[in-house]
Amino acid sequence: MFDTTQLTLEVKNLDSPDERRSMDNGVLDVVNLPGATIAKAVFQPGWKWSSDIKPLVGTDSCQVGHTGYVVSGRFHVRMDDGRDLDLGPGDAHVVAPGHDAWVVGDEPCVIIDYAATGSPVTGRVGRCPCGVEFRVASDEQLDHLVAAIREHASGSHDHQLTAEHVLAEVTAS
Repeated sequence: MFDTTQLTLEVKNLDSPDERRSMDNGVLDVVNLPGATIAKAVFQPGWKWSSDIKPLVGTDSCQVGHTGYVVSGRFHVRMDDGRDLDLGPGDAHVVAPGHDAWVVGDEPCVIIDYAATGSPVTGRVGRCPCGVEFRVASDEQLDHLVAAIREHASGSHDHQLTAEHVLAEVTAS
């Protein structure tokens, strides 16, 4: 748990990330800080969650919530309930789990995504043995949480985790 009584001063640079996740049409650079995980996503024209990520995680829509800021480019988000939103440079946003998203236009879209860690947010939390934290809003999304942690461990560290091992480490938040 993140101790807010300590005076913390730490910096990491997204140009030297703790983790880099490459995918078709995009790259995600991640730094882990005390109490926060911050990521810089660079999505190329043609990137779409339902085409580029859905086959990896096996859910109908993205089940991760996002709090972020669009640095450049344009992005479109469609919620599972049909609501749509266009995002552009300078837009700060909160997007709940249950959405698809894609790059709009011919310019790459750069987004900074922020996730508080170790704080009292509802849902379930799981961690890769490396310490990277994953979170879902409800028990109905546990399969997605397990798949994301297993994919991260395999792709980033060549670790093969069983679903049982991951579930044994999942906690309520």
